[in-house]
Amino acid sequence: METQISKITTVINYDRVVEIIQEAGIILLDRFNKRNSRHLEGIDTGYVKEKAEKELVIREDMISQEIVIKGIKESYPDAIIYSEELNNMHLLEQDENEIKFILDPLDGTHNFYFGMPYWGIGLAVLNKYNESISGFIYLPALNIFIKNEGNNSSTLLKNGNDWIKCNTTARPLEKSIICYDNQFYKLGNTAIKIYDILAHDVFTSRITGSAITDAALIATGRINGRIWNKTQPYDIAPGIPIVQGAGGVVSDFQGNTISILNKSVIMSSDEMLHERLIQEININT
Repeated sequence: METQISKITTVINYDRVVEIIQEAGIILLDRFNKRNSRHLEGIDTGYVKEKAEKELVIREDMISQEIVIKGIKESYPDAIIYSEELNNMHLLEQDENEIKFILDPLDGTHNFYFGMPYWGIGLAVLNKYNESISGFIYLPALNIFIKNEGNNSSTLLKNGNDWIKCNTTARPLEKSIICYDNQFYKLGNTAIKIYDILAHDVFTSRITGSAITDAALIATGRINGRIWNKTQPYDIAPGIPIVQGAGGVVSDFQGNTISILNKSVIMSSDEMLHERLIQEININT
């Protein structure tokens, strides 16, 4: 399929992008809090459907997507936008437009629905090679907004009206917190074996159920790594520049540079830990 060449220039108003994401996040947080109140009162929380096996989509997925896409289109009418809920991800691999956006309007839908705070909005800007050249992650319930605007810039964390540089925290494997995939029924025995090995060798492990949450927690020094055995482009695209810009490392299971189309991905806080994780995955499987 021939794609239309994007007319967007490489100069993007990132301040406006932040405003759009914040607008969606504020609305999501309000709805999250109201949902939790209804949970406590024993009231049904409303519209939900299963778009695939054990994969929910809720009204808030669509609300967030509409706000972000509308905001981008108002600033860039010719913008090409890929989103989890647009069902257009199959076109991405062949898209050679110079600039395009990829959005996860509500990563951690299940957490949101069941009242847990590990959810947020992830947005990335891609170049013609499907490399993330900038990334934005907003986790409203955790009060974390983190961004990397590309061009070898530092990753920044919103602190009131200011942005401050943030860095990963280097730790040896034995003192590290490593996050992992959650839907084991999709992953097969190798992924389960890797997790079993890591669970014994790291200090502790977590399964948050939100890819962008894990990337943000690595970049802000809370945790040390995240392993994906079978991921999607929108899960990792925002986190790649954010983790790298905070001093972290991103690769496939063999240590190679990745694009957002890779399925097996490691993000970690530092080079030494990254090498250990690669060894753990490959020597023991």
